[in-house]
Amino acid sequence: MGQQILTMATALGTRLNNSDEALMIDLIEEAVALVLDYTGQKKLVGNLAIYVKRLAIVNYNRLGLEGETQRSEGGVTNYLETGIPKDIRQGLNQYRIAKVTKL
Repeated sequence: MGQQILTMATALGTRLNNSDEALMIDLIEEAVALVLDYTGQKKLVGNLAIYVKRLAIVNYNRLGLEGETQRSEGGVTNYLETGIPKDIRQGLNQYRIAKVTKL
């Protein structure tokens, strides 16, 4: 998966117009971990790489806002979504592996 991470990090850097390769790799690795944890998959299958990049962009935009749930500036309050945004979760749901437990 190392080459795949590097390829996604390069694409992310291009999209964000950011040449900090270490940051892009870190954002991609974090997004991969979140996506795999959420879906229960062992590796990226299907279109999961697209959701990884989308989540990495969200996390890039959240840099400096860690721990905040809302921010007020000039009388305007913005509420910040925590975790994986709903639109990304909806796309990931089709890749989730159901776990069966005995009662």
